[in-house]
Amino acid sequence: MIIKSKDEKMKNQFAGLLSKWTQFEGFDKQFLELCTCESLEKGKVVMSMTVDQKYCNILSCLHGGAIATLTDVISSIAILTTNLEVITPSVSVEIGMVYSSPAPVDRKIFIVSSVYKQGRNLAFTETTIYLDSEDSGIVIAKGSHTKFLVHKKAKL
Repeated sequence: MIIKSKDEKMKNQFAGLLSKWTQFEGFDKQFLELCTCESLEKGKVVMSMTVDQKYCNILSCLHGGAIATLTDVISSIAILTTNLEVITPSVSVEIGMVYSSPAPVDRKIFIVSSVYKQGRNLAFTETTIYLDSEDSGIVIAKGSHTKFLVHKKAKL
């Protein structure tokens, strides 16, 4: 995965985390492999990817389940960026989606996810997915994701 960040230390820590994450044969691995990290900062991540036909519905637009999975995975990464020194695993408590526009096959999408509140046990995120660019104004979907933080060191 290409990672763009002004913070070289954060970029290197994140690259190490992703390298370990994509070694596992999990459901989310296939989405991470398609993404480019456009920007990375504490509590916020912007990813992009081109819509692949294998994740599309019968109308050749990105499937709603794939959009929800991207929201889940990318918002989880946003949570991890709050402290890349200590990887805190987390599990979903709630995820909600609102779909507003299609994302046709072979078009580029941008997934912008940020942590708006993090306590000791819960992290709250919001994600917006745009068509073509972050500045296009064409919102494909918006998601909210709440995660429970498991305070045990991960074996990543």
